[in-house]
Amino acid sequence: MKTVSERLGHTNAAMTLNIYTHLWPDSEQRSRAAVDKAYADSPHKGNAQDQQAA
Repeated sequence: MKTVSERLGHTNAAMTLNIYTHLWPDSEQRSRAAVDKAYADSPHKGNAQDQQAA
């Protein structure tokens, strides 16, 4: 969660959870798909090394 929060430019992980909790359902696969979509829709995707570190 901390990595997602930092990548989205949020102040802290709590802010990210408050905004995006609905994107993290119980299913791990659905969670990954939601995060992948968020990154795909993001104007700043970072570099491949940063994405692997997450």
